[in-house]
Parts: sequence; structure tokens; C-alpha cells
Amino acid sequence: MAYFRACLLIILFLLTFPPKIAGQTPAMPQISFGNLLGTPSPVRNLSVEESKAIRVKKFLEIISENGKKSLAQFEKKSKLPQVSGESKSLSDNIASYLITPVPTLNPYLENILAETTANSNHMGLPNYIEPKSIYTIALLGDSMTDTLGKELIHLRILLKENFPGKQFFLLNYGQGATDIESGLKRLTERTTYLGESYAPLVAYKPDIVVVESFAYNHWGAELSDLNRQWLAIARIIETIRSYSPDTRIILAATISPNAFKFGDGILNWSKDMKWDASITTKAYLSNLINFATSQNYPLADAYSASLGADSQGLSRYINPVDNLHPSEEGKMLYAHKITETIKLHNLIR
Repeated sequence: MAYFRACLLIILFLLTFPPKIAGQTPAMPQISFGNLLGTPSPVRNLSVEESKAIRVKKFLEIISENGKKSLAQFEKKSKLPQVSGESKSLSDNIASYLITPVPTLNPYLENILAETTANSNHMGLPNYIEPKSIYTIALLGDSMTDTLGKELIHLRILLKENFPGKQFFLLNYGQGATDIESGLKRLTERTTYLGESYAPLVAYKPDIVVVESFAYNHWGAELSDLNRQWLAIARIIETIRSYSPDTRIILAATISPNAFKFGDGILNWSKDMKWDASITTKAYLSNLINFATSQNYPLADAYSASLGADSQGLSRYINPVDNLHPSEEGKMLYAHKITETIKLHNLIR
């Protein structure tokens, strides 16, 4: 009887206090969703950059999802054939494709980024060009350019009139009695002219270079000579592009000679010599014009504008002292054609 009572007490004890089984997870306190929602979660203050990053991430996720939906719809409508062995659809594989973003930002994304890039000098805006207020323009040529004057006053006046609010640094790289191959050297070599030293032209990184034909300091009248001029023009362009890629190039034809009085007052040649020299000079002027038009380069053509009804250079454009170089009116015509070409091709903004 006593044994039976002892067993009964042991059973009651075990039922009341069950033994802990090894590895068993302790019972956790029961907490309702109401308790969780009512308990404030710890809050960490986000920096402006972190907040912006989160918003950008969410925005891009929306864009990605919309893109997948659009691709899925396109795939469904177009009924694209399934590629053998391909387990995922085109929309599922979107992440594996190289996507080139368009320069224009989505307005919403642009507003987010602008919050902390307001003083970034537009570094985050693609294709932004800082407005220029000062332009460097260089004229390369022979005495037809040199006699325009060191200050290039005619060109300066017209530029000021046509481009108010802009300032101009003008360089006269015209040197008398030199051919076009000499002009090529002036681009990359230091030269001396009339006792003055000139730095290589490309060192200035000019915005615009006006390349004259050098027609008045030509070689012979053979086709090979004209081909030599053509090649020299091409080499000048190539050199400028190589050393100063952002420089714009204008090819320029100066005023036409007049065969009846070519060089009178300084050369005093015979009639035949004047005609031969005039015809050859015109051939070189026309050769540059042909180069510009065939190769699609901006052309400042004072030659055609200076011709009279007899196909000779009009006297008012030619200096009466030497009957070679431009008169004041001829200088203004040349400057006008350069300015006109700059405007036509929007080389100054």
C-alpha cells in the first residue's frame, strides 16, 4: 500500500513539473501583433545622402519593374520565338543587357539629385557647356593677312557689332612673302617675322583659325602645284585637329587680283607677266574654294564677292599704291566674309 502511494506521488510530481529534454527550445513569451505594432521601433537618423540614395534606389526599382512589364507585354504581343535552351524570358534577362542611359535625366530623379548637387558647377549634367565670354580667333596667311594690321581692327569692329557682350582675342599670323607650307610650320614651331617672335599658333588653343589660301605666294601653274596646295591645306587642318581638337577651322579666299594692273607701283611687270600671275593666283584661290566646298568646311569667300563684270578684281577693293593687297574697303570685305561665315555656322554662341 505504501509502495502504491509512493508511485502515485511520483506520477503527480512528473505531471506537475515535466523534466527538460536536451535540445528542446525554451518556450517564448506570447506577444500579440497589437503589442508589436504598439511598440515604437528604434529610429536611426539618416543623413541627407543616405535618404537620397534610398529614394533613388526605390525610384530605379520602379523603373526596372515597369521596364520588365513593358518588355513582357512586347514579348507577348510580338510572339517572339523561344530560343532553344533559354529558360528565362526576355524581361527576366533584362539585367544581363547593357543599357546605355540617355543624357536627359527623368525630372523626378533630377530633382532628387539636385538636392545635394546645387553647387557642383553642373558636373552632374551631361552635355553641359560653360558659356564663353572670350573667344580667341587666329588668322593664318601671307601678306594678304599681314596687311590687315596687327590689331585686325576691321574684323574686331564687325565682331563687336555682331556678337555684343563677347570679347575677342585676335591673333594675326600673316607673314609676307611666305607660302602655305611656311604657314604649316607656324602652327607648331616658333617663328620670327619683322623682328618679332611668334609662339606656335596651336599653343593658344584658339577657338577659331582662319586659314588663307596663300594664293599670292604660289608655286607654279602646273596641276602638281595645285595638288601640293591642296595637300598643304589638308595637313594644316590635320595638324590643328591633332593639337587643338576643339578649334573650329574656316578656309578663306582673299580678294581677286586685277590682271590689267597687277602689282603696278611695286612690281611694274609687263602685260603678259601680269596676266600670267593673275591667272595663276586665281587658280590657287579657286583651288581653296573647291577644297572647302568639296570637304564641307566653312568658307569665307571674299574672292567671288570682289570680282567685277569682267571677272577681274574690282579696283575699290585693291590698294592703289601696290595694286596687290586689299584697300581699306577690301579689308572690310574680307572681315565681313569671315564674320558672316562665323554667324552662318554658329561658331560663336
